[in-house]
Amino acid sequence: MLRFVPILPILLFLSACASGGPMALPADALRQARQDIQLREEVRHYSHFAVARYASLTDDPAIAAENYAEVARLAPGDLTIAERAVFSALLIGDVDDAARLARRIPDTTLNETELARLTLAIDAVANNHNTKALTYLEQPWNSTYHAVLARSIAAWIAIGNDPDRAIELQAGAAGDDPVLSGVSQNLGAIMQLNAGETAQAKADLEQLWQAGARLAIGVEAHTRLMALAGETDAAQNRLRDFRELVGRHPALTALAREIEAGAVAPTKTLTQKQGMALAVYAATAALANQNESDLPGVYFALALHLDPDLDAARTLWADTLDKANRREEAIALLQTVPPGSLYHTNAQGQLAWALRREGRNDEALQIAQFTLERTEDRNIRIQLADLLQSLGRDGEAEAAFTEIIQADEANGLHDWRIYYARGAARERLGRWPPAEDDLKAALGLKPDSPAIMNYLGYGWIARGTRLDDGLRLIENALRLEPSNGAYTDSLGWAHYKLGNYDRAVFYLERATELAPQNAEILDHLGDIYWQIGRYTEAGYQWQRAIGYSNDSEAVDLIQQKIDGGFALLTAGNTALVPSAQ
Repeated sequence: MLRFVPILPILLFLSACASGGPMALPADALRQARQDIQLREEVRHYSHFAVARYASLTDDPAIAAENYAEVARLAPGDLTIAERAVFSALLIGDVDDAARLARRIPDTTLNETELARLTLAIDAVANNHNTKALTYLEQPWNSTYHAVLARSIAAWIAIGNDPDRAIELQAGAAGDDPVLSGVSQNLGAIMQLNAGETAQAKADLEQLWQAGARLAIGVEAHTRLMALAGETDAAQNRLRDFRELVGRHPALTALAREIEAGAVAPTKTLTQKQGMALAVYAATAALANQNESDLPGVYFALALHLDPDLDAARTLWADTLDKANRREEAIALLQTVPPGSLYHTNAQGQLAWALRREGRNDEALQIAQFTLERTEDRNIRIQLADLLQSLGRDGEAEAAFTEIIQADEANGLHDWRIYYARGAARERLGRWPPAEDDLKAALGLKPDSPAIMNYLGYGWIARGTRLDDGLRLIENALRLEPSNGAYTDSLGWAHYKLGNYDRAVFYLERATELAPQNAEILDHLGDIYWQIGRYTEAGYQWQRAIGYSNDSEAVDLIQQKIDGGFALLTAGNTALVPSAQ
């Protein structure tokens, strides 16, 4: 009977429908049904939002993008959700999906969502709808950065019809912004080259170099002009100066080879899309240097949407992913840089280090060794030596650094970084005299380097030689970087060695505040506490050092001090326990 009861009302209802025609639900029932449907939609909305939000907080951008997109579909009028959906799609590099989501935002409110509007403008340009792009670009921008990008893109749209106006707009796109103004002016000079105004471009680029606005894109264009004009020595000197003042860059390394071979290619004329992509990339690269998050990847993705061959953006994007611990994505992106690209060798070096940080050490070394066999590139040779050193294979690293130094010296080059790296490898191998020579050579080449000052000064102090000189070097290093825990520790240890125990305590306690999880600093603090009779605190700091140390040999030495100190205290002997240092 119980099984039969629920069926009866249904049969009666069907009978009534059949005999009496259509039957409307009661108003209360209809209202309840609508409320149930709305509730289910809201539950789905909040469920997807919760998943998306959690994925964002736990660095899972793919899941975040998927769920924000679903929330945006369920709540099309919510601008906050719309912006998050667009941002999340760009964060995983899906510009097509970001543009699709942006198109759902009502035109009446699109101006309030700047990233969505910029995405639509770039997507319109990518699909050859420049007029449509201008409707987005010419609206007001609250973000200075977005405004700079919008003006740059608009300038490249205008270059075909009014080159002078386009150049003026690009050169002044950043106004007085201290970071982006140099970028905009360099891009303006490159636009001058594109318009055939070679002499003016060359003069402007020289002025930018002298003013300190030294971007690789501008230096490459300027140096190429010098080389093409027969100013070979000046061009080579400019590339050398850039290496020493700023660093190495794949495009400039390639240009140096062209100059050496006497086969300098003419300046490349950019398409409108290539110019826009370069503008987005250059502005983003300037800001990426000041940002440790994966945010710049959003704009690198937009640059690549305009110019899929812009490998400079691809390698920098991979770098931001690596820094943000999205390492598998960084590895996948680096693997897409083709062998024929100027950036392929650089990408292989990045790939090796990304694999190393993932613990895939054999793969990392194979990549570096394979690339070196195919290119004999100096940078890859350095990458391989650095990898060996990071793996504790200091003997092989020393040999690799020696090969680099010998090749450099044969070419009249002296790179302080390589002498410093070899000196560190030799010091760890217990070969102090040649290590000292390398560190002195490095300091002679780079006398304002606090890292070299600290390493050499600490080496002298630890060995009980040249104590005053060592102390002076470490003090100078700390003066340059007063918040550096390692340098503060070195100064404390120097005072410990000199018997200045009060000052040693001050600096070593300060060092632990600056670097509270550094095992070596904690070990040193334990040593000075023991020396001045604070035995319980000494044992506590040594135990903490063991907890944070990844070096089994160091752990054994610290444990010997703990065991020996306990035995001495039990016997009533408070003599100093020898340091493990």
